[in-house]
Amino acid sequence: MKSKEFIKSEIKTSNIIILILGGIIFSFLGIKLTISGIEKTEILFISIPFLLFGLLSIYHLINHNILIINKEKLVVKTLIGITKRTINLSEILTYNEIEKENAKWKGEAGYMKWKDLTLFGKDFKYKISSSSYGNYAELKRALIKGKKRNTKSESEWQRKNNFYYGIGFLIFGIILCIWFGKNSKNFNEELLSVGFSSLFIIVGIYLITKNRKAYR
Repeated sequence: MKSKEFIKSEIKTSNIIILILGGIIFSFLGIKLTISGIEKTEILFISIPFLLFGLLSIYHLINHNILIINKEKLVVKTLIGITKRTINLSEILTYNEIEKENAKWKGEAGYMKWKDLTLFGKDFKYKISSSSYGNYAELKRALIKGKKRNTKSESEWQRKNNFYYGIGFLIFGIILCIWFGKNSKNFNEELLSVGFSSLFIIVGIYLITKNRKAYR
């Protein structure tokens, strides 16, 4: 395949539409509610978060990263063309790529699966996500060409991720145990509920114990 002089990231239209709609709708509602509720403090508790969310959406829209890769550099610009940073490709030493998914079942609405590519230099790291760019695979090929995969950092991420899951299971198991303990009507129910809760607690302790070395 013939190499290009430069590669420009392709914006995912869906992301931009969400930011535009979020900025317009929440800013409008926030301003309207704030004006109408200046003398009503309880309305301000609703209007101010709406306004802040709208402004945050606008900020992320304007600040959305546009990537331009040539033979020597990766240039990161905003949507309006302001250069945010420049990375010489020769400064990229290693990389990792981690596949992620949100905590939903595949058939459930809102389920997402994506990849994060992290570039490591001597004194920096920079991450791009497949959820942000339509030509992620093309960007990845250009950025990692001739670079070594950092498998150690991938293993470290997995250990930390499992550690967090362990904490989650442990807390959930304790909450279940307390809730069942207060609401069980007889000894058999208590025994069954404690046994069920203990499964989460045991899994949590196992994951924490196995992966705690990530924090040593």
